[in-house]
Amino acid sequence: MKNFIILGLLGCWMSAASCLGELDIKPTDMKDQAVAFETVSDVNAGVLGVYAGLDTSSITISSLLADENMLPVENTGGRGIQAFGWSQDPVNPDVTAAWQSFYRVLDRANRILGVIDNVPYSPQEEVWLHQLKGELLALRAFCHFELLRHYAVDYHPDSPGIPVMTASYIGKPARDKVQKVFEQINEDLALAKQNIPVSFNDPDRITRIAVSAMQARAALYQRNWDAAITAATEVINAVPLAAAAQFPDIWTDKSTADVIWKLKRDPQDGRLGEFYRNNIGRVTFAPSFKLLAAMDAASDVRFNAYVRDLSPGGATRRWAVIKYAGGQPSLANLADIKLFRVSEMYLIRAEAYAEKGELQKGADDLNGLRTMRISNYTMQTFANTTVLNNAVQEERFKELAFEGHRYYDLRRRKQNIVRLPEDVIQVPLQPTTLTPNDRAYYLPVPLAEIQANKNMAQHPKYAS
Repeated sequence: MKNFIILGLLGCWMSAASCLGELDIKPTDMKDQAVAFETVSDVNAGVLGVYAGLDTSSITISSLLADENMLPVENTGGRGIQAFGWSQDPVNPDVTAAWQSFYRVLDRANRILGVIDNVPYSPQEEVWLHQLKGELLALRAFCHFELLRHYAVDYHPDSPGIPVMTASYIGKPARDKVQKVFEQINEDLALAKQNIPVSFNDPDRITRIAVSAMQARAALYQRNWDAAITAATEVINAVPLAAAAQFPDIWTDKSTADVIWKLKRDPQDGRLGEFYRNNIGRVTFAPSFKLLAAMDAASDVRFNAYVRDLSPGGATRRWAVIKYAGGQPSLANLADIKLFRVSEMYLIRAEAYAEKGELQKGADDLNGLRTMRISNYTMQTFANTTVLNNAVQEERFKELAFEGHRYYDLRRRKQNIVRLPEDVIQVPLQPTTLTPNDRAYYLPVPLAEIQANKNMAQHPKYAS
């Protein structure tokens, strides 16, 4: 398998994460990993540095391109408008920054994986060292998956995907096929699960159950329904759904109910909430009227946990996304990022059952989730696979709003992105429908990568 480091990602590679609250180490210049990791504690510090590199680009890209947000009049600074207006290009950082950030994290993980088997350890540290290796393998799989769903030409197994990276190596790699990328993802996740002990249960890091959740999500994109069911079931059997009373506290970080893996955020870190409402209180991207109409404010616990009218009773409604507003007024817009929740596993399993024609099992999962979210919910039946699957996708739209799924869900199912006219009223001549035939339906590889790497093919929609 071809190993490399994407050009331009050399430089500062190892910094411990103040956001994880476990270290107080300043970022360092590039360092020889052969001498950087002399103890298991050194490896743990390095692993924290890998976590520190993860960003929230999947969430912001989905919000910009899909139909879960609208552009309000308060967004006067132009932030994100190019991508929201479906006119992104290979130099637009809103859609290209993920390429650099995820490959940087891959490089950090691979540098440690390259030497971890040579790190001395005591008998008491053996399990810990295996756990750290498992976390790194899972992080590598996670980054490959994110890059694939961002920048693959499409998700067909024989289509051009993204370059697979399993070690630091300076080169000019070409795209690997989607199937080959998934093979690496599946292999890394299987090895990660072997290394991470069952007893490790820190939700701020990747546990064995978190690996199962990654396997379920990856299987969904591969349309491997049996594997998706098996992995999702492992998570569902281990993690209960949040009750209605617990659900609002998830988003103010008062509860970890429903949460499988999250990124711990501290004041030094970027505040995702500012993407939706900036630091002076202006709403930059509001919840779409389409999403608001999909949820019943009176009965659905998600409505008031995700959105709020900042001018109740006023002549003009002023809707804002509050999912990342945080729980402390002095730390506005600061909240942990929930990367995997058990509710997603119910929806993955329901979709897999629907695709297999096992309608009752799929209905049980969908109804089970809805019962925990909607008061006085009446159980539904579904006549066929299409009806059930449409209901599952609608539920994903609501349950996983602003969590980095909607755009990619529509892409993997090759469905149109359809906005309401009132959600794009601030963008002159903005169309309300984006189809798989349109250029903006896809993401371009950064121009800098294309210019530096003669073997890297741009997405065909952006090639001319």
